[in-house]
Amino acid sequence: MTTGDFPDFADVVWRPLRADDAEVMSALQQRCFLVDGGHRITPVEMSEEFDRHGEHAETDSIGAFDPSGRLLAFGWAQVPRGGTTEHRGFVWMEIDPDHRGVVDDVVLEFVEDATTNRLRTFQDGVPLRLYRYGVYDKMTDAIDLMKRHGYEIARYFTDNLRDLSLPIDDYPLDPTLVARSWSPEVEADALIVHNEAFADHWGSQPIEPHIWASFNAGEFFEPDTSWVAYDGAIPVSYVMSAKYPHDFADRGRTEAWIEGIGTLRSHRGRGIASALITMAIRGFRDEGLQFARLGVDSENPTGANAIYERLGFFPEERTMTFTKPVD
Repeated sequence: MTTGDFPDFADVVWRPLRADDAEVMSALQQRCFLVDGGHRITPVEMSEEFDRHGEHAETDSIGAFDPSGRLLAFGWAQVPRGGTTEHRGFVWMEIDPDHRGVVDDVVLEFVEDATTNRLRTFQDGVPLRLYRYGVYDKMTDAIDLMKRHGYEIARYFTDNLRDLSLPIDDYPLDPTLVARSWSPEVEADALIVHNEAFADHWGSQPIEPHIWASFNAGEFFEPDTSWVAYDGAIPVSYVMSAKYPHDFADRGRTEAWIEGIGTLRSHRGRGIASALITMAIRGFRDEGLQFARLGVDSENPTGANAIYERLGFFPEERTMTFTKPVD
């Protein structure tokens, strides 16, 4: 598909996204947020997307820019390497609410073609699949669009909330283990734990080191409430935290996120995750924050949902994930 295949509206120019578009990409997403809900994405976070996935942005992304430079729509195919049981391609789209229905289908078709072409560069016989994460219930136009193009709802995820004004029960760490504060060495060990711990989770594949590092290098990462637990010299569990102050006004509260939590299968059932989460949320409370948040697969097979409920978390918002196999 070439730029000549895109509809002519609002005198836009169609071209690939560039790293210096982060500001206008964020502005578009925040206009979408006002209609769709979810969370704002800042220009800094948009820039980080280029750090993680910008290698092929010239061929795998497209944006519609009006004469003033305002971005009215974009689509981006993001295909990480390193899949072992499946190669995943992520379909990312943002369409200005005032222009929906005009370009939605053609942008999706572009992104799907780009994602599929990128996926087919893997020649190892591993299955290929398209994903679109983070579709909230309010996003009825996006839901209809994905279904119209043959995608199916494969999974629901919930954003869970914990009121930090309520008592926090004691869940001490197993005394045979040691929790180490975040550092470059600990960060590398946390990735080892994550990739092994999530090997049995739906839709999960190993994360590349440079992508993992980018999660922990940004201004929103909270190293003081992030740890890795060790059994001797072996890393066995981790918790990562983040805080997004730009969300506070929208939510009407202050909060921090448990961005990641995982325990090796060999060490599950020993209360390690409960202990690390408790350490994190006590840290949030001591910082003066009002709530803790975390996201979870509603069909998580490890019993995580029961753990979070016991720790005082309750569901607040739900998103759906659409998938579609590549032949």
